[in-house]
Amino acid sequence: MLAYYRSKLFSLLIIFLALSNSGALNAQESIQFTLDQANAGETLYKLNCQACHGNRLSNGQFGTPLIGRAFRNIWKGKSLGELLQHTWEKMPPDDLMSLTREEVTNLVAFILSRNDMKPGEVPMVSDPEQAADTYLPWE
Repeated sequence: MLAYYRSKLFSLLIIFLALSNSGALNAQESIQFTLDQANAGETLYKLNCQACHGNRLSNGQFGTPLIGRAFRNIWKGKSLGELLQHTWEKMPPDDLMSLTREEVTNLVAFILSRNDMKPGEVPMVSDPEQAADTYLPWE
């Protein structure tokens, strides 16, 4: 009888783990951007961001890393809308809100592409409110 309950408990544990991990996959799948957006963002990055964040997005003298564990830890549990809004309001620090929403969207697409997210056919939305329920995939 004990073996029966152990096997049921084990099955429930497997189901729970599968469901709890699916959120990260769903979040990553729901964030969409095109290769054109990422490429346009790379050009904008070189002009507006590289001086602070570095040519590798993590080796800047003044800006925080935009790739890897440090970036993911800052943005885990937050929405794409929050990232878009933050970037628009706070960057570049010497010329706040000088970038258009489309330029910010392209920059974010570039940054996400360097964080192992793959471009697709559907462009990223530029309106932070439309992206408020789309969560970044890092937990």
